[in-house]
Amino acid sequence: MVVRSTVDLESRRQALADLLSSNGSMRIEDLAARFEVSTMTIRRDLQALEDEGLVRRVRGGAVSGAQPFEAREHRAGRAKEQIARKLSALVPSGGVGICMDASSTLCVLAGAMPAAENLSVVTDGIETFLTLSRDPRMHAYLTGGQKDPNAGSLIGPVASFALRQFSFARAFLSAAAVDPHFGTSEFSAEECEIKRLMAELSDHVVMAVDSQKLGTGAAARCLPWDSIDLLVTELDVMDARLDPYRDHVELL
Repeated sequence: MVVRSTVDLESRRQALADLLSSNGSMRIEDLAARFEVSTMTIRRDLQALEDEGLVRRVRGGAVSGAQPFEAREHRAGRAKEQIARKLSALVPSGGVGICMDASSTLCVLAGAMPAAENLSVVTDGIETFLTLSRDPRMHAYLTGGQKDPNAGSLIGPVASFALRQFSFARAFLSAAAVDPHFGTSEFSAEECEIKRLMAELSDHVVMAVDSQKLGTGAAARCLPWDSIDLLVTELDVMDARLDPYRDHVELL
């Protein structure tokens, strides 16, 4: 799937870094075709990302320059903190179960959970689980499964089986990309499978993404809009960048 050339510079560079984290390495010509920009533009993008330590340029292309979760963890940090503040008000006070995916955005929430009694939290994210486990108020569960080397999440039949042992009052999910027409997408079908299952097992689905992911696309389509109850970004709900989504989903 081609990422639209109309996305702004910062969004394209984030998508480029995420794509390299997912694929490991890519040729400059392939990246230029995928993002519908010139090879010179891609070279400038790669130079900027290399300066940040996120990628490493090689002859004819580039490779990921950091561990995928680490790369995502340090990107758009202020936006993720603003999103986490919004999400904290949506965490149930206790006595129920919720699930959280392996995204760096939700890991920020895991480190700032509000007080709750007997709240069970199930996640497929190793870093998220470790963060939750530091809070004695939480009953944290890690799904198990095969580790996705790119996303830092646990995937496969073991992860799916573990999730099916629960039902959730609310799912807190994120996405690699968000399209105003068809919904969210990810860089792997296996990641999509786990997120779809979390949504299926939950009474209410919250999609939390920073605004840089709006209007972008990734390889595998994941959740359509009729599977999402609430879209949370760092933006004010009246921001014009959210206009394409107003008819599809509630905004926060």
